[in-house]
Amino acid sequence: MMSLSLRRAFPIAAAAWLASPAFALDGGFAAQEPAPTYYELAVDEQEVASAETTKDGAASGGLPTSLYVVDGAGGVAYRALGEGAWEVSVEVAERPHERVDAVYDLVLALPLPLGSKAKAWRIAPQSSSASATTIVYGGEPIVLKRNVPLEHAWLPLLAGAPTGLPDLSGTGYAWTFWDAIVRYDASAGATVRAYGTFRYETDPGVAAPDPADPGNAAYVITWIPTLDAVPPFAVRLDVVEASQE
Repeated sequence: MMSLSLRRAFPIAAAAWLASPAFALDGGFAAQEPAPTYYELAVDEQEVASAETTKDGAASGGLPTSLYVVDGAGGVAYRALGEGAWEVSVEVAERPHERVDAVYDLVLALPLPLGSKAKAWRIAPQSSSASATTIVYGGEPIVLKRNVPLEHAWLPLLAGAPTGLPDLSGTGYAWTFWDAIVRYDASAGATVRAYGTFRYETDPGVAAPDPADPGNAAYVITWIPTLDAVPPFAVRLDVVEASQE
């Protein structure tokens, strides 16, 4: 998750969420005996322990230009509430918890209709779809906040890139980035799972992304800014049919 908070210095965000009891997505689906996760395979514990980590987790090499993407269980659903009001729900199914002792930048890349409006640009992750309890990680509540400066700085590097994000030009949708800083939490357990929802308003004529189109998806990106040679780990979440409840 990132320490490089755009809110403090450079346009990078710390974005993340969806977790239970804490959130730090990494490497592959959950197994009974969790295998080494993405960052554990990328660097050994000695390298991580000796890495220079600034208080805010800023990366020395700037913004990453590529992602390591895997398909994840779960999905993103867009539900029409009527008169141009919508609710988008994101679910990340249980996955191994990253065990590298470091500061992470978690970024949710979420497509929303151009010109969308909202009362508050933030998502509070929760550990179950029925729970409204704020998730606490590393002793701090996790809230994903939209980071427009990060969008302006990072999207030109990622959107349309071969190992980046799909180009949404001409779709009527645009990428939004939401971020939060998460520090390693040894008490989080071996696996994590999370849910989150967000409500927005747009033109009443706008339709939800088509679940049948493989190009439609959201991404939960995990990044250790101090490991600038390692591409951020990204979980791809396909669009699924929204519940009619």
